[in-house]
Amino acid sequence: MQKFIDKLTVWSEKLSQSFFLKVIMGGFMVILPLTMIGSFASLINGITWAPFKGFLTSTGIGAVLAAIYQFTVGSMALFLAFSMGHSAAEQLDLKKQAISVGIVNLVCFLILTPYQVGEMGGGILPMDWIGASGMFSSIVCAFVTAGVFKFCLSKNIAIRLPKQVPPMVSNQFTAIIPALFAVLISGITRFVMALTSFESFHNFVYTIVGLPLRGLGSNIFGAFALFTFCSFLWFFGIHGGMIVMNMLMLVFTPLQMENLAAFQAGKPLPNMVTGQFISIGTGSLVILSIILTLCKSKTGTAVAKLAIIPSFFGIDEPAYFGLPMIMNPVFFIPWVLVANMLSVFGTYLLNLTGLLPYASGASIGYNLPFFVNNFVTFGWKGVVWGFVFFALDFIICVPFVKAYDRQMLKRESEMEAEENA
Repeated sequence: MQKFIDKLTVWSEKLSQSFFLKVIMGGFMVILPLTMIGSFASLINGITWAPFKGFLTSTGIGAVLAAIYQFTVGSMALFLAFSMGHSAAEQLDLKKQAISVGIVNLVCFLILTPYQVGEMGGGILPMDWIGASGMFSSIVCAFVTAGVFKFCLSKNIAIRLPKQVPPMVSNQFTAIIPALFAVLISGITRFVMALTSFESFHNFVYTIVGLPLRGLGSNIFGAFALFTFCSFLWFFGIHGGMIVMNMLMLVFTPLQMENLAAFQAGKPLPNMVTGQFISIGTGSLVILSIILTLCKSKTGTAVAKLAIIPSFFGIDEPAYFGLPMIMNPVFFIPWVLVANMLSVFGTYLLNLTGLLPYASGASIGYNLPFFVNNFVTFGWKGVVWGFVFFALDFIICVPFVKAYDRQMLKRESEMEAEENA
């Protein structure tokens, strides 16, 4: 077991330090505020209650909310083009040129984006490609652009100004030649892709990269495997969120954004599986609730009293390390398997039967009470089913937690006997 844990730790550390995943995480984190703002705007504008909808329409507030959504979440690929370029530059130790790389990558992304020529000579950008569908292209562009900068600067292919010139000025001159090469590569790529059956670089990337990832994310078993793997890593004391979150964002964000766009437009939501499921807490909440209500051991109760409030807001480390849940075989089934099976497959069955709407795609963060997230994602039905799932998980986990309690009581009695002796 120890050899297995050591190998798992080494492997997970290598994965978490992966250049690719670190760039993905950094890029998505930068645009998180825009995602939350756009989600709020879409949620408010998507309320279908007739009097409220009429109020939004008559006052023009609905149009404003639609604009906020369109130029935050609806234009995510544009912002990702900059943030991913910036993140890739930082990971390649190009911090002085990080802003330049981000801006150049945005330009390259726009060069690769097909557009229609308007009657007055202007161009009309297709909103699909600057939204969720263009996310994968913006990420690929970022690696290419940052790679071009890294190559040019490592080979000293750049304009160098005297040291007396302020860095703010010299860094921009240094970026001129790498930027020129990146733009030329984008222009050539656009020309070549126009000659193929894909017609555009965006369509090529979406077909080659996006569709397989969509297949993984929209598959209920693939979703279950990813979320269970996160809990599995945590069980061995490895921060599952840090390891798996990058992949979850890459796989599920486009699906969520497509649902959010449909929700904003009042259309049927296209994706049943989006990585958003009925929440019953982030790992320890049910177990702590059982300990506080049914268990008698002083050790477990003392830890639970300290850990319950943080757990309520998605901070599980006090319970993970305090009880402990990590490396405790008693908690493997309820923590790693039962909770994920109930959340993932339970939500899927409710979607299939029509008892729960598809996830709206809205996201407001992970450190809020589970019923708040359920309301944002699924509406009032999500709140009701969240408490139902919580009760079911509570009942299923009671025997396991009681077994833990018996262990603690036995240990406490042995310690008390040793002290008396």
